[in-house]
Amino acid sequence: MDQFGGLFTYAPEKQLYYTVESEALLGNGGAQLAAQAEKAVLGFSDHGSSTWAFGDLAGSQCDLALIRLFSGDLDGTAQAIRPVLDLPVSHRNNGIVVSALRVRQGLMASPARTAVTARDLRAEIEAFPAHRPALPRG
Repeated sequence: MDQFGGLFTYAPEKQLYYTVESEALLGNGGAQLAAQAEKAVLGFSDHGSSTWAFGDLAGSQCDLALIRLFSGDLDGTAQAIRPVLDLPVSHRNNGIVVSALRVRQGLMASPARTAVTARDLRAEIEAFPAHRPALPRG
Protein backbone atom coordinates (compact mmCIF):
# COMPACT_ATOMS: atom_id res chain seq x y z
CA MET A 1 0.00 0.00 0.00
CA ASP A 2 2.88 2.40 0.68
CA GLN A 3 3.76 2.37 -3.01
CA PHE A 4 0.51 4.09 -3.90
CA GLY A 5 1.64 7.36 -2.36
CA GLY A 6 -0.61 10.36 -2.71
CA LEU A 7 -2.22 12.90 -0.46
CA PHE A 8 -2.53 10.69 2.62
CA THR A 9 1.02 9.34 2.60
CA TYR A 10 3.09 10.84 5.40
CA ALA A 11 6.55 10.40 6.82
CA PRO A 12 6.62 8.65 10.21
CA GLU A 13 7.32 12.00 11.93
CA LYS A 14 4.13 13.48 10.51
CA GLN A 15 2.11 10.38 11.33
CA LEU A 16 3.20 10.65 14.96
CA TYR A 17 2.50 14.40 14.97
CA TYR A 18 -1.07 13.83 13.75
CA THR A 19 -1.61 11.00 16.23
CA VAL A 20 -0.47 13.19 19.11
CA GLU A 21 -2.51 16.15 17.87
CA SER A 22 -5.64 14.01 17.78
CA GLU A 23 -5.07 13.02 21.40
CA ALA A 24 -4.33 16.63 22.42
CA LEU A 25 -7.54 17.84 20.78
CA LEU A 26 -9.43 15.22 22.77
CA GLY A 27 -7.94 16.65 25.97
CA ASN A 28 -5.79 13.62 26.78
CA GLY A 29 -2.56 13.65 28.75
CA GLY A 30 -0.34 11.19 30.57
CA ALA A 31 3.25 10.04 30.59
CA GLN A 32 3.01 7.75 27.56
CA LEU A 33 1.35 10.40 25.43
CA ALA A 34 3.86 13.02 26.63
CA ALA A 35 6.68 10.71 25.50
CA GLN A 36 5.05 10.40 22.07
CA ALA A 37 4.65 14.18 21.89
CA GLU A 38 8.33 14.65 22.77
CA LYS A 39 9.26 12.17 20.05
CA ALA A 40 7.12 14.11 17.54
CA VAL A 41 8.92 17.34 18.45
CA LEU A 42 12.27 15.59 18.15
CA GLY A 43 11.26 14.25 14.73
CA PHE A 44 10.89 17.80 13.41
CA SER A 45 13.87 19.30 15.23
CA ASP A 46 16.46 18.49 12.53
CA HIS A 47 16.30 21.48 10.19
CA GLY A 48 18.36 19.55 7.64
CA SER A 49 15.87 16.69 7.38
CA SER A 50 13.85 16.30 4.19
CA THR A 51 10.70 16.08 6.34
CA TRP A 52 11.41 19.25 8.35
CA ALA A 53 8.87 22.05 8.26
CA PHE A 54 8.78 24.94 10.72
CA GLY A 55 4.98 24.73 10.91
CA ASP A 56 5.05 21.05 11.83
CA LEU A 57 7.71 21.71 14.46
CA ALA A 58 5.69 24.55 15.97
CA GLY A 59 2.48 22.52 15.84
CA SER A 60 4.11 19.55 17.55
CA GLN A 61 5.55 21.90 20.21
CA CYS A 62 2.06 23.28 20.88
CA ASP A 63 0.70 19.73 21.11
CA LEU A 64 3.44 18.85 23.59
CA ALA A 65 2.48 21.93 25.61
CA LEU A 66 -1.16 20.79 25.68
CA ILE A 67 -0.30 17.22 26.62
CA ARG A 68 1.88 18.47 29.46
CA LEU A 69 -0.87 20.85 30.57
CA PHE A 70 -3.43 18.04 30.58
CA SER A 71 -0.91 15.99 32.59
CA GLY A 72 -0.69 18.74 35.23
CA ASP A 73 2.82 19.92 34.26
CA LEU A 74 2.50 23.71 33.98
CA ASP A 75 6.25 24.37 33.90
CA GLY A 76 6.60 21.75 31.15
CA THR A 77 3.80 23.48 29.25
CA ALA A 78 5.67 26.77 29.39
CA GLN A 79 8.91 25.10 28.30
CA ALA A 80 7.25 23.35 25.35
CA ILE A 81 5.54 26.44 23.92
CA ARG A 82 8.46 28.85 24.47
CA PRO A 83 10.09 28.20 21.05
CA VAL A 84 6.75 28.89 19.35
CA LEU A 85 6.26 32.16 21.20
CA ASP A 86 9.81 33.15 20.23
CA LEU A 87 9.20 32.66 16.49
CA PRO A 88 9.76 35.76 14.38
CA VAL A 89 6.54 37.44 13.25
CA SER A 90 7.26 36.36 9.67
CA HIS A 91 6.87 32.72 10.74
CA ARG A 92 3.64 33.11 12.71
CA ASN A 93 1.26 31.76 10.10
CA ASN A 94 -2.40 31.02 10.74
CA GLY A 95 -1.84 27.35 11.59
CA ILE A 96 0.77 28.21 14.21
CA VAL A 97 -1.38 30.97 15.70
CA VAL A 98 -4.37 28.59 15.92
CA SER A 99 -2.20 25.96 17.63
CA ALA A 100 -0.91 28.52 20.14
CA LEU A 101 -4.45 29.72 20.83
CA ARG A 102 -5.44 26.13 21.66
CA VAL A 103 -2.82 26.20 24.39
CA ARG A 104 -4.28 29.47 25.64
CA GLN A 105 -7.75 27.93 25.75
CA GLY A 106 -6.36 24.95 27.62
CA LEU A 107 -4.72 27.28 30.13
CA MET A 108 -8.01 29.11 30.66
CA ALA A 109 -9.80 25.85 31.44
CA SER A 110 -6.99 24.35 33.53
CA PRO A 111 -7.17 23.96 37.30
CA ALA A 112 -3.85 25.87 37.25
CA ARG A 113 -5.41 28.86 35.45
CA THR A 114 -4.81 31.21 38.39
CA ALA A 115 -1.12 30.35 38.71
CA VAL A 116 1.29 33.14 37.75
CA THR A 117 2.86 31.00 35.02
CA ALA A 118 -0.55 30.25 33.49
CA ARG A 119 -1.62 33.89 33.58
CA ASP A 120 1.66 35.06 32.04
CA LEU A 121 1.47 32.46 29.27
CA ARG A 122 -2.13 33.35 28.48
CA ALA A 123 -1.19 37.02 28.18
CA GLU A 124 1.79 36.26 25.96
CA ILE A 125 -0.24 34.00 23.68
CA GLU A 126 -2.99 36.63 23.51
CA ALA A 127 -0.38 39.11 22.25
CA PHE A 128 0.74 36.58 19.60
CA PRO A 129 -0.47 38.12 16.31
CA ALA A 130 -3.85 36.77 15.23
CA HIS A 131 -2.98 37.24 11.56
CA ARG A 132 -0.50 38.86 9.31
CA PRO A 133 -0.82 40.08 5.73
CA ALA A 134 0.09 37.54 3.05
CA LEU A 135 2.31 40.10 1.35
CA PRO A 136 4.21 43.01 2.85
CA ARG A 137 2.41 46.33 2.53
CA GLY A 138 3.58 48.90 0.05
